[in-house]
Amino acid sequence: MELHAWIWTFAAGNKRHNALIGKPPTYPGPVLAANPSWANIDNQGRRQNPNDGKFYLDPANPEARNYLLRIVNEIASRYQVDGVQLDYIRYPFQNDNAGFTYGYGAAARQQFQQLTGRDPVNISPSSGNLWRQWVEFKTNKINTFVADVSQLLRQNYPRTILSVAVFPHPESQRIYKIQQNWEVWARQGIVDLIVPMTYALDTNRLRRITQPLTAERNLGPTLIVPSVKLLTLPEIVAIDQIQALRDLPTGGYSIFAVESISSGMQGFFNRTQGRPVRSTSASEPIPYRQPFAAAASRYAAMKQEWSFLLANNQLRVLESDLRVLQIRSDELAQALSKLAATPTAGNLATAKRLLADFQTQFPSSMRLHSADNSYQVQTWQNRLDSLEMLLRYGERVQLHRG
Repeated sequence: MELHAWIWTFAAGNKRHNALIGKPPTYPGPVLAANPSWANIDNQGRRQNPNDGKFYLDPANPEARNYLLRIVNEIASRYQVDGVQLDYIRYPFQNDNAGFTYGYGAAARQQFQQLTGRDPVNISPSSGNLWRQWVEFKTNKINTFVADVSQLLRQNYPRTILSVAVFPHPESQRIYKIQQNWEVWARQGIVDLIVPMTYALDTNRLRRITQPLTAERNLGPTLIVPSVKLLTLPEIVAIDQIQALRDLPTGGYSIFAVESISSGMQGFFNRTQGRPVRSTSASEPIPYRQPFAAAASRYAAMKQEWSFLLANNQLRVLESDLRVLQIRSDELAQALSKLAATPTAGNLATAKRLLADFQTQFPSSMRLHSADNSYQVQTWQNRLDSLEMLLRYGERVQLHRG
């Protein structure tokens, strides 16, 4: 088990916390109480969000940013955590069509005015290109802060994993609503894990939300770890959703929250993932720690599944296709194992080439089996895609980390 510190990045206080510590609902929290000029302000001059009751820091304020970086540094240095997760790495939710927007702290207004000659309080969506500049300005404040955290960790704590809790809304919609463009962080490789909050009440919706997020063009050399929200789900639905995420091309899945893991859920994990083991050498490789080893292990599990089905006459493949499939399958397994044992650029190039060849051949080889088992074949293809993701990530973290 690893410990990753969860940080409320740009959120600074809320009414629920205030009730616990005996403060009035309008108390902004200790940080903003001591530094009121750091507040993120809406277009009506309010510091407290009227919708969620929270207070937020201004991502454009250099003092607030430095304060947050010092917190990250303190957590990483003093407590030696395995990772840091940035939550609330965004602006508050806005609806510019309804005239509700954020970002009007003193620092942001001054900086934007220096950049464009206009105070952002005096522009609106009808301002056209100037409004797009304002949204881009705010989005860039989030982007550069994530980059600053990444640089801090990689220079000083290179084994500390950086993950981000993000919203799964479509990219353009998300940029205008909360100025969160996590695709940029992923493609630039400045974060290790994208953890989208793919919370849904039914499995079909979970798949619809998650599938578009797993595209290679979104992720670059980064792993995606979608989420299941146990708090609002019956146990049987939660299990179904976890299995659905396992069948998609992802780096794994996350669960919110641990106190909702029932004895029944724990039994499910024991049956499907194996019981915890004390020996690290016998454990399944952690994908974000050992991506090449994880790729080899996942592929070996798929090969075992195919072998079992074949031995029980449950895999429908033409004899001629089967011979080719077995040869290429063995070659790929050997290449992945060699890469896991000896991570070099040459071994990676070989594994990538053989994986690409196998992915190209696979749908044709499985055409008979797919006629009656289309979901199963699609799941295998997704798992092959997840191997490709692990190799991209591994190239960055195991061959070119920095």
